[in-house]
Amino acid sequence: MRSCASKFISRTAPAAALGLLLVPFAMSAVAAAENVSSAQANTAADAVIEVREGAAHPATCPQPDHSCDQDADLARERAYLVDTAHPGGTMLRQGPDVAIGRLHPEFAARLAGAIREARESGLPEAGIFSAYRPPAFGVGGFSDKFNSLHAYGLAVDMYGIGAPGSSEAKLWTKIAAKYGVVCPYGVNNRAEWNHCQPTRIKVIRAGNPLRATIAAQGPINPPSMFEAGKALIESVANLFTAFTGGGPAMAGNDGRYAARPPQQTRRIRTADARSAKHHRNVRSAGRKTKSVHVASRGRGHKATHATRAHSRRGQRMASAHD
Repeated sequence: MRSCASKFISRTAPAAALGLLLVPFAMSAVAAAENVSSAQANTAADAVIEVREGAAHPATCPQPDHSCDQDADLARERAYLVDTAHPGGTMLRQGPDVAIGRLHPEFAARLAGAIREARESGLPEAGIFSAYRPPAFGVGGFSDKFNSLHAYGLAVDMYGIGAPGSSEAKLWTKIAAKYGVVCPYGVNNRAEWNHCQPTRIKVIRAGNPLRATIAAQGPINPPSMFEAGKALIESVANLFTAFTGGGPAMAGNDGRYAARPPQQTRRIRTADARSAKHHRNVRSAGRKTKSVHVASRGRGHKATHATRAHSRRGQRMASAHD
């Protein structure tokens, strides 16, 4: 029995010992394999992130002639408008970000500059109360809500600029005009003194290309709406001179979006002026002719009277001689 046990131990013990010696090497190999797999996974993940970051850049600046810096500047200006806003009902229904995000980019940039200076000049609460409004909301003075410039991102109603006719309202009007933002209904208008826009046009008529860019619920395609709105936005210099009494409105050098009056309108006005002048000349000539006729009749009357008097004197003299 002992010899059999001895033979078994002598045969099996070295194998077991060898197995124990090999365990650390096996564990090291497994750990090394796991590290390699983890490194490969991290490398793959890094590669995926880099691709996504590279692909995100064109999505931010989809237009080849559009600067990403301009997008960043506009985003900051829109954020400032949201931060300084006093949202009214229509802004809250959409969300302030949407209501301000649908303002024309040029108009939004001008508003941000004007509000920033106004807040630094004694109007600390100046901000937007109502911005973009879709026609479906049914808000505004026009019976046809598609007439309103709010529906195209080209008008806002302001808050924090005082009451109609107040010194605060006049200050805002003066500051805003410097940035190409005007309040066309006038500072004394009790209903629309705080309605401001980047153009003198007050109504979007049927047939205007802008009408085709929106539906009752809002813009069909905001970039298309913005592109069509360029034709209405006037230059800063043009609006400033028109609303501050600085002389006749003239398109400035920065007038990329200047809406110059059509030549036909000028010809019509000139024709009307000439026609009015012609009628004045005719009336004046008529008065002169009438005066001449009256004078002639007066002279004839005097002459007839003198003739009759002379005849009566002659008759008396003849009677006396008789």
